[in-house]
Amino acid sequence: MMRRLRAFAADRGGLAAMEFAFIAPIVAVMLVVGVDGWLRETHMSQIRTATQTGVRYYQTGGSDDTVAQTVSVAAWSGKPADGALNVVRSCMCGTTAVTCPGVCPGNNQSSVFLTLTASGTYSGLMHSHALSQSDVIRVR
Repeated sequence: MMRRLRAFAADRGGLAAMEFAFIAPIVAVMLVVGVDGWLRETHMSQIRTATQTGVRYYQTGGSDDTVAQTVSVAAWSGKPADGALNVVRSCMCGTTAVTCPGVCPGNNQSSVFLTLTASGTYSGLMHSHALSQSDVIRVR
């Protein structure tokens, strides 16, 4: 009887299969989490490209908010179904908000800021993420 128990304890057949059975689920989970994170970052990069395209439109002399929005949406590859891009114009006299186009004390023109905000939902492999990106540019 003792000989059989020693033989069973010394037997290493099937050890690799046991190790694989323990490691394979961990590797699979890491793979899914890694791919999901990569896809999420890809979508964030696409949103950043869209808002930065609108910013470049203004930097190169553009002034029409509707055209900036159209150009930005056109640059947004992989836009989700609920994806939206908004352009908001605001005017400031120092730290005080005024209506656009505003005149500041001393007959100075107000500073004009444009905020481009893109948002959408990324439906991942495991769950969904709300994504958002904002860029602000001063045009005057």
